[in-house]
This record gives sequence, structure tokens and C-alpha cells, in this order.
Amino acid sequence: MSNELRIDKILDFYDEPQLFIARDKFGAQYICLLYADDHELKYTAIKISNDKLSDFLSGKVDLRQLFVSPELKGEYYDVSYENGHLYITPFEGDALPEDRLPETGYTLDADTQESITVHLPVKDHGLFTELVRKFGWVCM
Repeated sequence: MSNELRIDKILDFYDEPQLFIARDKFGAQYICLLYADDHELKYTAIKISNDKLSDFLSGKVDLRQLFVSPELKGEYYDVSYENGHLYITPFEGDALPEDRLPETGYTLDADTQESITVHLPVKDHGLFTELVRKFGWVCM
């Protein structure tokens, strides 16, 4: 059964999203990594908890560790981009081939992330919240 994903936050972008966080219709959270972009965009995904995602976003865990040892052992997914939508299906196999794994040492460092402060009237808060969700910004 195919399931559509929606992107919550793009973490790395070069011509196309390379790495992003997405959710399915049930709210499950996935981290998706591009592995092929020749004829169509293809991603490998794993489910990820908020704690593990926080560890990765703070630079405590590298991306390869996340994919080599997912929280749900051996649970990998294929994500394809078709007609403007992302679809997720279970990966056939127990372990990912080496060519679908990220390089060792890829981390995100919180110090390199951009920080912007915006003051809005209360009446515009709903619109801003929607922009925050779509672009993956943090609102405090």
C-alpha cells in the first residue's frame, strides 16, 4: 500500500531536496535521504523519533549512524516523487546497500543554522505559524 508524505522541513537542498523530514497521514515522522536523481527522485527513509531527530539536528549523531541503526531495526522505506507528490513504500530487504547509505561524518551543526527574529501582530499569528510549518522554522 502506498502512502503519501508531506515535507515538514528541508535540511539540505542542492537543486532538489537532498535531506528532509516528512510525515505520513498518520503523523509518523521520517527522515528521507536522496539516493538517485537521474530519471526521477528516489529517497531512502527511516522512521525517526523526536529525540533522535534532536540528536541529529544538534550534531550529536551523524546521518550514517541513523541509517545504519534505525530505531526500528531493519525498517527502511523507499520514497518516490511522482506528479508533484511523495509516496512511501516498505523497502524490500533487511539492510540497505552501501550505495544508499550516507557518508560517515555528515552532521548538522546548530551553530550553522540561520536565526531570524520576526515580530508580528497577534492577528497574523496563524499565517506565520503556517509558514513556519512549511519552511521548518522554529517559532518561539
